[in-house]
Amino acid sequence: MKSFKQYIKEMAYPVSFSFEEFNNIKSYNGKLKYANERLQKISSGSARVVYKVDEEKVLKIAKNKKGIGQNSIESDWGLQRMSDIVAKIFDTNDDHFWVEMELAKKLTPNRFKQLVGMGVNEVQDILNVMYTLNNSSRRNYLKPEQLKELQDEFSQKVNDNEFLTSLTDMIINFGMKYPGDFGRVNSYGEVLREGVPTIVLVDFGLSESVWDDFYKVN
Repeated sequence: MKSFKQYIKEMAYPVSFSFEEFNNIKSYNGKLKYANERLQKISSGSARVVYKVDEEKVLKIAKNKKGIGQNSIESDWGLQRMSDIVAKIFDTNDDHFWVEMELAKKLTPNRFKQLVGMGVNEVQDILNVMYTLNNSSRRNYLKPEQLKELQDEFSQKVNDNEFLTSLTDMIINFGMKYPGDFGRVNSYGEVLREGVPTIVLVDFGLSESVWDDFYKVN
């Protein structure tokens, strides 16, 4: 029997969609087929499919173990509590087959630059520098004066930009794989935070651990 909380939750979904039925489906393909018949698909990647639920939320469903790994990272309580630049996760299930996430408006490169103060390509370049500074095999190719110049340039750009400060803090504190998806405009979206247009990450599940477990070729 459904709880009152479950009834309230499902009010946002079409009447044909039941989480009780959905959660009882064991296969990836079965869950996707169920969602495809009842929800509006808005995007799909190699690991997950995203469906619009209403004007406030989306449902992200794993297509494989990679997707489950990414769902698990995105729904991490510590990440949700400590980072102010990620979309909110409202709910997930125990095996992370799905996550229910805050709906964010898609961004153009120009809108990204308006909100962040720099273009997404520049963010990618800065993260490339960060990767070089933190990778011994790349860092060792630099002369001491080159290394210092890169360190100074990186520190100044990050310290001068609130978004970059938050992004690099998240990458370091939660072991994110970078530069990767953080240099793609469709990894971000726009939401309102206390009435203020704000940029947030909507695709941030690719941590180093997920990469090593599911993507890395040995």
